[in-house]
Amino acid sequence: MRRIVIASLAVVVALGLTLSLWAPQATVAKKKDPIKIGAVLNFTGAIAFIGPIFKRGIVQALEEVKYTVGGRKIVLIVEDAASSPAKCIEKVKKLVLRDGVKIIIGPLMGDAQLAIAPFLKRRKVLITTLYCGDFELTKYPNWLIYPTTLVGLTAPVGWYAADQGWKRMLTIGSDYAGGRGFIKGIKIGFESKGGKVIQQMWTPVGTKDYGPALSNVKKNADCAAYFVPSPTEVLRFLPQYRQFVGKLPLLATTAAADMPEAIMKQLKKNVLGLVGQALYINTRQDPVNMAFVKAMKKRWGKVPGGLENNSYCITKAILAGLKATGGDESFDKLKPAILKIKLQTPQGPLSWSKRGVAITDCYIARATFKDGRWFWDPIKIYKAVMDPRDK
Repeated sequence: MRRIVIASLAVVVALGLTLSLWAPQATVAKKKDPIKIGAVLNFTGAIAFIGPIFKRGIVQALEEVKYTVGGRKIVLIVEDAASSPAKCIEKVKKLVLRDGVKIIIGPLMGDAQLAIAPFLKRRKVLITTLYCGDFELTKYPNWLIYPTTLVGLTAPVGWYAADQGWKRMLTIGSDYAGGRGFIKGIKIGFESKGGKVIQQMWTPVGTKDYGPALSNVKKNADCAAYFVPSPTEVLRFLPQYRQFVGKLPLLATTAAADMPEAIMKQLKKNVLGLVGQALYINTRQDPVNMAFVKAMKKRWGKVPGGLENNSYCITKAILAGLKATGGDESFDKLKPAILKIKLQTPQGPLSWSKRGVAITDCYIARATFKDGRWFWDPIKIYKAVMDPRDK
């Protein structure tokens, strides 16, 4: 019996020594593994042109750190959301279950964000928006909502309209979760200052003929505000608005992002003098922004717009968090690290609410043509804008 006990102890000791020898090697191996970052962007479907733009911002941020952070290499895995919530779910599951990704940038569309949220919460995968998100996403703690919520981004449009003395507004919006969220923000902002939205019209994503909707606008409105989700739709919407509605003051949302200089050149008189909300102004005379614009022009041959800025800034925030954790991409370490970080970005100061919603400045800008260039000229800044529910 005594021999059996001694033999058993010898086995346990030997096993312990073996495990102790292997443990450091396993840790080192894990440290050497690359950090995989997924990006779910749109390269096909109704908003296919947007995917490459967002990708440029992500790649720019990663190239600046030579695809390395916290002593670990970074691998970017890009998937096509195909402008479809169903396809987006499929690609997200592939990134998580097959590729082992713990960080995902995107998708853009609100319907897709809400569809994938429960799955990613269970898997504790950190995920970001690309251009705002519904406040409902805050109940899922693994989301970073950049640059703010849908309401937070567009409430300043309503504030500005009320500040002009306008009392009655009509709205035109794309009929999907993101579009309804953006229009909701305008309405909340306008009515919080005593205005009244007297008519709301909804059009499908990808609408080619806005005439039927625009021909039915109420004549007693003081102003109008709109949201359509892409430059392609803006190119159709604005000329038709001028044709059917005429000179009724119009306020734009996501103006600089959806109408960079190339789009403004095509719109010409239809955009000249238009006032709208803009998250990012590429002509802003700030050292961080000027360096970003210079680098983007050198790398990609063009001046960046709001979409490149968004994907660049959210990637920089993730990289700053990974640097703070020493390359640990686990959700329990990375999310708290990011929330503590304050950055100076091309867009302006960036910080975070306790719910993971970005706090940024919002610009009201006017479409301007001067010295042979089209650009958005800021006329008002709303500082550190937050969704009124995110307190």
